Amino acid sequence: MNHAGVAILILCSRCFAVTIDHLEVPSVVELGTDSIVLDCQYRTTSPMPAGLVMKWFFNGSSGLVYQWIPPLPPQVIGILKGKVDIGFRISAEPLQAYRAIKILKPTTDLSGNYTCVVSTFIQEDQRTRDMIVYSPAKNFHFFQEKKYVFLVTLICKAEELYPKPDMAILSQGKPLEQAVVDTKMNSWGLYSVTAIAEVHDDDVTGASEEFVCRLSLPNTNYTKLLSTIYYAGSIPTTHTVYGVQRPQHRQASSGTAINYSQSLGWIFITFLALRR
Repeated sequence: MNHAGVAILILCSRCFAVTIDHLEVPSVVELGTDSIVLDCQYRTTSPMPAGLVMKWFFNGSSGLVYQWIPPLPPQVIGILKGKVDIGFRISAEPLQAYRAIKILKPTTDLSGNYTCVVSTFIQEDQRTRDMIVYSPAKNFHFFQEKKYVFLVTLICKAEELYPKPDMAILSQGKPLEQAVVDTKMNSWGLYSVTAIAEVHDDDVTGASEEFVCRLSLPNTNYTKLLSTIYYAGSIPTTHTVYGVQRPQHRQASSGTAINYSQSLGWIFITFLALRR
């Protein structure tokens, strides 16, 4: 090929160039959210680039979920089928109108990585972002069982969580080493978790001690705390319950913003015990 041919090829490649400037995928979404938008913002050097195609993939190149070839209408495929507002337009420009996906009522099975691929006949660009759709706890409780005079069993439970939760029972800010945590997943992919710890009166620092159950979901901004106060030497009962939702420390997924919730949640107290 002569120099003129090379020059023409270079000029043509620039005419068909495509670049993704920004990929907007929410990193954390709470189950029950009405809708979310995944936006792939790109630009082309030509107002009518030949062979323009944009695609969205879920968890790798084999998971095509969305395809748009202007001026044809977009196609929804695979796991997103039936979950997307197919008429959603993010721009009035013909080559930008359907670049974004509006997902309706996202569910936990949509957690994963999303890749946007934009291509022309001779060039391609792509970017990937992760998203977690988390399920907050239902039936989150922390209570005591007192069967022996000098021994108490602390039990913390939570249900219908996603992703796989972390749970710990704390004493003076430190996890109890004797706590046993059991996590199970149901047929819907949601988790239940139980933490159980036995505490002897000899290990209680005073006449009473506060214990805290900490529940969190990895890679999200979700953390919940419940506390219970144990009175050493109390008379054995079937259930002695004292649950308080403590102020919570929440950190945004970006790692830059911290909020402190000062609201106290439910308080349910049943004291059938006597202090020494």
